[in-house]
Amino acid sequence: MLMIALAFVLVPLLRPRPTTASPITDESSNITIFRAHKRELDDDLARGLITAVERDLAVAELGTRVVAEVPEPVSSPRPTDSSSEKHSWIVAMCLAMLIPVGAILAYLALGTPQAIGVTKIAAVSSAGPADANAEPPLSDKQIVAMVDSLAKKMNEQPGDPKGWILLARSQNALGRYPEAAEAYERAMTLLPGDAQVLADYADVLVMTQEGRFDGKPYQLIQQALKLDGNNLKVLALAGTAEMRLGNRAGSLKHWQKLKTLVAKDSNDYREVEAIIAEVSGKPATRVPPQAVQPPASVANVSSTVSGSVTIAPELTAKIAPGDILFVLARAAGAVGANTPTPRMPLAVLRIPAPQTWPYLFSLTDAMAMAPGMNLSSFPEVVIEARISKSGGATLQPGDLTGLTAPIKPGTKNLAVTISRTVP
Repeated sequence: MLMIALAFVLVPLLRPRPTTASPITDESSNITIFRAHKRELDDDLARGLITAVERDLAVAELGTRVVAEVPEPVSSPRPTDSSSEKHSWIVAMCLAMLIPVGAILAYLALGTPQAIGVTKIAAVSSAGPADANAEPPLSDKQIVAMVDSLAKKMNEQPGDPKGWILLARSQNALGRYPEAAEAYERAMTLLPGDAQVLADYADVLVMTQEGRFDGKPYQLIQQALKLDGNNLKVLALAGTAEMRLGNRAGSLKHWQKLKTLVAKDSNDYREVEAIIAEVSGKPATRVPPQAVQPPASVANVSSTVSGSVTIAPELTAKIAPGDILFVLARAAGAVGANTPTPRMPLAVLRIPAPQTWPYLFSLTDAMAMAPGMNLSSFPEVVIEARISKSGGATLQPGDLTGLTAPIKPGTKNLAVTISRTVP
């Protein structure tokens, strides 16, 4: 783009200029008229209209008039454009330096250089496994650096609520719950009437309180219910909060309302039915999730992956209090058994490691860490389940992990098995 811009400016400046024509004066006009009259007299003589004597007399008279009207010619140097051409070269050289430097400095000051990395990830991931091998993978350290860069930019431009929401989701995916809570606090200040932001904020605060809903998380959930009583995540949070606080009747009310808002033939409907049975004290086939995620019907079916996570029996004893379960979706080709540095996840679910297996999960576009980097943007994804000993998103020795084959977004009833220990 810089080269095209320079071409538009420099080519006209450096193009050779045509030689300047001699100016038209009265003297040159008189001489031209004299020559025309002389040619007419020569033609009349040739046709026999006048005699040679008459022609000579007329020419002599014309000559006398020309001598009287045209002054003595004065030689003058021909005008030159050398000074103008020199000036054009100086201007061209200055512009050739100033335009690129000015454009780059303006972009660094006003643009988003880190977006180049996100674009490259999307391009490599969508190109397929063969092309993906040609580009070096984006390491977890680079992902953290991008999130830190976004945090710095938001502190410099704090008036963008969408930016704060994106930062909060990214910090949450990295396990930085206090930082995520702070970002949601800023977003809530800018969007005080957004029930979804309040619900996400409450969800993060629950993680900072090690699963407790009392205090500010409960207050935020009640505020979100008043703003939007049909928000699926708000109802799920409210039902879980009331159950944790010992209010079964209040919990049932929220889960039963949630049941009326999801499709009857969906997995979400059956999952909510199972939760209602458990809250009511009836036998159920599954244990309520350890942390609440919005049902898959929140998003379009093509942007959702749902299923269950199990763990190999020989690894169950390695789970300790404080361990964290991550369920992540990545673009197919971006991760594999021999890839130590996976690229940025398309969706991330993080909860305390459950005590009972299998764990049912649902990943949606709403869990994306960056715009355009979500499940529905890629034809195939892989799902990774991981028990983190450190609680962070970076893969560490001693973590327990499992990976699926490439699947299409929209896949339901997917089975993910945690089957190996990271060396």
